[in-house]
Amino acid sequence: MNFNPIASHQSKTSYSNTVNLNSKPIPKRTFSINETVMNNPKLQESDSTNIWNELSNKYNVRKATFHEIKEISNELYNAGEISLKDVAVLTFDYDKATNYLKRNAPVTIDNSFDMYETSSNNKGERDWILEFNARAQKDLKYGNLIGYNNNIKILHILQQLDNE
Repeated sequence: MNFNPIASHQSKTSYSNTVNLNSKPIPKRTFSINETVMNNPKLQESDSTNIWNELSNKYNVRKATFHEIKEISNELYNAGEISLKDVAVLTFDYDKATNYLKRNAPVTIDNSFDMYETSSNNKGERDWILEFNARAQKDLKYGNLIGYNNNIKILHILQQLDNE
């Protein structure tokens, strides 16, 4: 029996060669956060509070259409206030997803099926705080902790808009 970790056709392991690497010195300072903030007006704190106030005065997240939610998320993203992931969670189109499932599912889906957790009024307006709270609670119930955390983060964003 051969207990040698090197196979008979190998002359040596791939880790046995000595390699001399010359590394370049790392600069002591690549950037300064203060300089970055001062040079980028999008990152200054005063702009941050203004965008939240402007959006909360313009939109009511307790009675908004999906189109309005998309506008809110795009403005917050452009202002650097939310991440692209937040935009994706906020603007995932449940109506399109529902219609796609109804047309393409291998089984018949009832026409009353809807992926939203809450209902909208006849104008398509919905209380998005209640919607994302219901989504978060459903994710928690089924053990989807990633979905739960994503929806809770969006819930906090919407609550901030509601409280401004």
